[in-house]
Parts: sequence; C-alpha cells; structure tokens
Amino acid sequence: MNRIETALAKNKNAGFTLELLSLKYLLTWAGILLLKLSTFLPYDLLMKLGNIMGNVIYKVSPTRAEIVKINLEKCLAVKGKELENLVKLNFQALGRGIFEMAYAWWASEKKIRNLPQIIINEDLLKDSSTGALVLIKHSTHLELDLRILSCYFDLTGMYKLQTNKVINHMMIRSRDKYIKGSVVNNEVLKAVRWVKEGKRFLYAADQDYGEKVSTMIPFFKTPAATVKFPAMLSKKKVNVVMADVSKIEKNYVVELISLNNLQDDEDFLKQMNILYEECIKKEPEGYLWMHRRFKSGLTNSIYPKLVRRERKRAKRRAKRN
Repeated sequence: MNRIETALAKNKNAGFTLELLSLKYLLTWAGILLLKLSTFLPYDLLMKLGNIMGNVIYKVSPTRAEIVKINLEKCLAVKGKELENLVKLNFQALGRGIFEMAYAWWASEKKIRNLPQIIINEDLLKDSSTGALVLIKHSTHLELDLRILSCYFDLTGMYKLQTNKVINHMMIRSRDKYIKGSVVNNEVLKAVRWVKEGKRFLYAADQDYGEKVSTMIPFFKTPAATVKFPAMLSKKKVNVVMADVSKIEKNYVVELISLNNLQDDEDFLKQMNILYEECIKKEPEGYLWMHRRFKSGLTNSIYPKLVRRERKRAKRRAKRN
C-alpha cells in the first residue's frame, strides 16, 4: 500500500458513525436523498431547476447578495442594471452548482463523459512521471470541475472540514471515488510530499486564507491576502499548472496553462493572480463571488455589514469568557 492509499485508509473523516443518524441531521439526509435522486433527471432539466433554486437563494440571502454585489463592483467595475443582472445570474449559477455537485458525486462515469467538454493543452499534465501543483478556481461548479478533470488525469487534493458532519462524510466519501488521495487543508507538508513523489495535487489559491499564510498581492487591482504556498513550490522548481474549467455556451471548457517558475514570491503570486483574473473573466457569472476575498487587512472595511456583525460576535465572545 502506497502513502496515498494509506492516507485514504486512515481518513477518519470519511467514516460512518452512529452520530450521523442523530435527529439533528434529519433534514440534511432528506436533502441529500433528493439531490441523489435528482441525478436521474435529464441534465438540462436540472439546470433549469438550478436557476429557480438560485432565484430563491438570492431572495432569502440579502447579506450574501450584498457581498456578491460589493465584489463585482470592486473587481469588474460594473454598475446599475448591469450589476444587478450579474448578481442575479451569479445566484442562478450557484443554484445550478448545487445540482452540478450532485452530478459530480453520484452520476455515472458515462454521464460525466457525455457532458459537452473541450480540453485545451492536455499535454501539460500528461507526463505522469513528474509531480505538479494544479491550480483551480472556486467556480460555482467546482465539484463537477474536479470530476471532469479526473476523467483525464489522476489527481490528489485537499479539503476543508465542514461544520455539518453528514455533509463532511458525503463530500469526502464521494470525492474518494474520483480523487486518488486527499488531505485536510492544514496538512500542507503531506501535499508537498505527494508532489515530490510525482503526484498531481489540486489547489485553489484564489481565496483569503488569512494573513498568517498570505501576502498582500493585487487581485483585480485591489490588495488581497494571497496564499504563499504556490510560490513556495514554484521556487522548488515544481511544475505549476492552472486547470481552468469555464462553462461557455453549455460546454465545460478545460484549459491548462503553465505558470513560469519564478524565484521571487511576489512576482510569482502577481503572475498567478493575473491568470486567475483572466480565467474568471471567461465566465464571470460562474465564479464564487460570495466569498469575502478582501476580508484581511485594511480592505475588510468594504464589507460594512459584516464588520458590524463580527464586532457584535466578538463582544458576545468576550462576555462569555
């Protein structure tokens, strides 16, 4: 048994426990059952249902809609009716993404391969003898992106533990069917070792993971906390490739783009963020804009409602202590 197989065998987060049958998870299990059954419906119908779900989420999530609006204004400089339309399209994409996640987790290999796909520069990751850091973006269809990429390449990856243990169990168990090994997001050293052993490791470097592991680099011209991990591997001469998956005219277009190995961390991360920007612009409505990309540092003030909320939470925590 190699190290990846050992890691999977010991992955306690994927195991089933009686705690998952607790009544507090009843609605979660019901939702999962409905999502699993949805994969038997025609794909086009699922996408229409996703649009409806996205419209509902938009109406009941004003705080999230505000984050999306702020990020779009900041990054794409859209205003007025164009902005409102793009916000609504983004929530529709989010609704579709829920069903695309279900498709990724439970649809057959045949169904996945039958989705309209185009792959560009496939040769960049065809050499199985060398390891690679494979950068991906947080699209609204991220889970399906991973499943599609796994049709072409053997991949390992990283996950973040979810608060809901049933969701956590289903996510890891489902991904284990098409991802060849996975580590928790704080196990970076394992990821480095896997790359050195010749594995292709998936990593999404387009979110704010906190100032401790990041440096401030422009993202759509605004300073944003950018994780340093890719730059660290680049300096070690590791092959770094962007695997962009954008949904264009119903096609899932996979484009692989090689990044230059640069010794200066800041230069590499600037190159990386510019590439992320270019990939996001291909399908702006399909990016996860509800993440607070600029929450670290002075730029946190661009989310005023959330700043006030965090202050209230901090006061409550202080009183409890």
